[in-house]
Amino acid sequence: MLSAPPLDDWRRFSDRRFRLYHYLALSQGVVGVLAGFDVLIPFALAIGCPPPIAVLLGVLPLVGGMAQMLVPRLLDRTHGNLRGLTILFAAIAEPRGFWFAALAALVWSGLISGILAVVLLAAMIALGSVLSAVAGANLLSWHSAVLAEEDRRLVVPRMMAVSLAIGALLLLPMAALLDLLSHSIGVLAYALPLAVSGTLGLVEIAVLARLRHPGHVIVPPAALAADARTTVELNGFLRVSVLNALGMGFAPTMSVYAISVVGLSAGFSMMIGSIGTLTQVATAALVGSRLAHASTDRLLRNSYALRAVAMALPILAWPGTLTAPLFLIASAMLAATGYAQGMLAANERLFRLIRGPAVVRQHARYLGQTSGAMSIGQLVGAAAVSLGYPAFVLLYAVSSGLRVVAYREAGRTVSEADAAVPSALADGTASA
Repeated sequence: MLSAPPLDDWRRFSDRRFRLYHYLALSQGVVGVLAGFDVLIPFALAIGCPPPIAVLLGVLPLVGGMAQMLVPRLLDRTHGNLRGLTILFAAIAEPRGFWFAALAALVWSGLISGILAVVLLAAMIALGSVLSAVAGANLLSWHSAVLAEEDRRLVVPRMMAVSLAIGALLLLPMAALLDLLSHSIGVLAYALPLAVSGTLGLVEIAVLARLRHPGHVIVPPAALAADARTTVELNGFLRVSVLNALGMGFAPTMSVYAISVVGLSAGFSMMIGSIGTLTQVATAALVGSRLAHASTDRLLRNSYALRAVAMALPILAWPGTLTAPLFLIASAMLAATGYAQGMLAANERLFRLIRGPAVVRQHARYLGQTSGAMSIGQLVGAAAVSLGYPAFVLLYAVSSGLRVVAYREAGRTVSEADAAVPSALADGTASA
């Protein structure tokens, strides 16, 4: 049973003054799941994409994290127009479900097939995911600029919980419907969830246009060169985050493993993803209620332990055994718990360590380094998965091992004053 404070926090979040954030969470949840890899990887396999290439598709969104390094320069060139840049990138990327739905229709009609279909899908994923990642990261800075610190700590984790809940509620019936329709209309079945995603992408753009203006966010030269002035706590946080990201990169895409190695259906693969998403909902709701007062270092470190165990379980999912689906479900649930807890704790940790316009630069640095590490792991993984089950076992083992190393390193870098906010990186100006 939930205690009173978490319930009070949710009652506060339900207040009408946060109504636009409710709409934003709803639309982002639909877009994130129905145009995400729980749908796109089975779609890629359905149009003839080889499993190693399907794994390689997972590298493309990581470019968005590295592209975030350009944002401080773009803000400088646009006189701090964070709002304009965010809405522009979102307007291109968030209705991307329509692009994928059109591709599904073209493949179904026979107008496009083979390598051309895979290349077009990869190009769409690359463009959409890069711009969406930059827009999403910009939104964190936008929230920080327009919300009081207490409201930011209330709103951001609960938006995540609502987004995940909406996505999970849609993904379960969509998975069942997709399995049913794919037997009669083939690849065209994927156009349904993708078109729904595109529609809610348009809603998201409309909501963004109505959010309070963040003002002109200028990242001064001193903040752009802040790497030499970072604190011990920030450097330790970044080092451990990169280790964890490398482990994430080595982890094979669950849907590729489930479909191409274990032999499960696309619908069952999506169902595993939905179970993981529901687990993230519960985790985000629980962790979001603790973030304001708990140690983010401790929450982050525990998330590495959870993910280490999660990556060990698929090794036991031997193809053709009755227990294989159960191990995959258990892995998805533990990984989802660790991911949701880790993402919330990492974002909160970063915002506690840095204030002011410098947060744009340091957040870009964090995303760039972790995305680069994940890219390295996924490139290696994509080259290895063609070797079948033994390669997947090795990749999962490496992913689990790296999380164990991250867990041990995090124990050495725990800050004794987690709730304090250092001012060493708070230089700069922002006008509202």
